[in-house]
Amino acid sequence: MPTDALPSHGDTSTRREIINILRVSGPLTVSELGERLGITHVAVRRHLTSLERDGLITSVQERHPMGRPTRVYSLTEAADELFPKKYGALTLELLEFLSQTQSELVDQFFRTRGQRLAEQYGPEVSACPTLAERVKRLTQIQAANGYLATSEEGADGTFILREFNCPISQVSRYYPHACEHELTFIRTVLGTDQVQRVECISQGGTCCRYIVGPEEAK
Repeated sequence: MPTDALPSHGDTSTRREIINILRVSGPLTVSELGERLGITHVAVRRHLTSLERDGLITSVQERHPMGRPTRVYSLTEAADELFPKKYGALTLELLEFLSQTQSELVDQFFRTRGQRLAEQYGPEVSACPTLAERVKRLTQIQAANGYLATSEEGADGTFILREFNCPISQVSRYYPHACEHELTFIRTVLGTDQVQRVECISQGGTCCRYIVGPEEAK
């Protein structure tokens, strides 16, 4: 399914929003989608019918101990192509070749990439005086770079950073170096070693989830 598979007429933005919501929240019912979008169930069903016809979503009927069965909707593999990917098959072939001939260059590539990103975004993030503000700014940067990033503060003073799309997930499945240097990048720009990755898309997770903090006492 090509990345321009979404319909080109007036309701495209709503259908794209449905795809983003399903990517972030997982399978949802018509009612749940309607609440998030602020539109009627009839309108939601119309969009879902179009998306299902285009092969971007699928649905199953869930049965419950009480009440009527509920139909829930989720994304298909084809919808994954609508989200940005920075590395494709050619990159994988190149990395595979390097790993067979000069494996140290693969690790060097990811290390250099992480350092470059830290140099690019580090000053902008570190200019924020508190950890909460730094996490918020990093979240905005990652979201702008296609990671579908969100963050929130936990009750224990930690912060939870989630990335629901990983532009390098295809590569990191074969080369864990990529994930390790992503973690180093996050620690570097936030200015703290108190960052742990507790879930990873390349290892079958629904998102890349990081626990940050808490803020260290001055």
